[in-house]
Amino acid sequence: MKVTQIHPVIRDISDCGRCAVRENSLFSEFTDEDFRLIQAPIEDFRFTPGAVIYKQGDKVNGLYTIRSGMVKLNRLNVDGTQRILRILRIGDIIGLEASLSQHYENDAIAINTVTACRIPSEAIARLDRESPRLHHNLMKKWHETLIEADQWFGELTNGLARVRMARLLLKMRDSDESDVSSLFSLEDIGSVLGMTIETASRIINTLLREGKIRRINGGDRHYQIDIAALEKESQSSAL
Repeated sequence: MKVTQIHPVIRDISDCGRCAVRENSLFSEFTDEDFRLIQAPIEDFRFTPGAVIYKQGDKVNGLYTIRSGMVKLNRLNVDGTQRILRILRIGDIIGLEASLSQHYENDAIAINTVTACRIPSEAIARLDRESPRLHHNLMKKWHETLIEADQWFGELTNGLARVRMARLLLKMRDSDESDVSSLFSLEDIGSVLGMTIETASRIINTLLREGKIRRINGGDRHYQIDIAALEKESQSSAL
């Protein structure tokens, strides 16, 4: 897949302290002294939909904090097919393995327009040695990632198709508007939930007819959802 991105913009490190997603980032507990330890340029990127941020096996050059948009993590299977492992959103870290590994473990691809800042690997290594706050936050992020991965696998790959769709709609709720859920292409939904495109489309249309979800502004990616109805649906054992 072709990489489509604008040239990175170098960010003044002082801007990191004022970042809107700082409280959810690795820098959440940083002091001014910690920021001075970075001693490397923080680059801002804007990735267009479908842009490859990095490929599985690429040499690690840093980790990214998502400031807007959604990113899918793909893993190449032995049969040549790809499976979406997780969907990352605002405040999530892409390439967390940069703190331990020399190569990225999966593909990271922008679902929609994504803005992200990249912290170089050498800066992460230095801070991990010299800042107990970063080391603590790295361990915290690893723990959160493991929990999220377990939940992702357990909730979205088990159960009947309609139940899995309800769980996905609940999981993809907006952090500011809990009754708004943002999805992605039917192909990606099928990959995440382990179902065909046709099945995904049929279930979404059924939920629309039943009034449990409603398209916002006539689009096919953003939905206003009936939280109570979907929570009941997500616990159902019947199709």
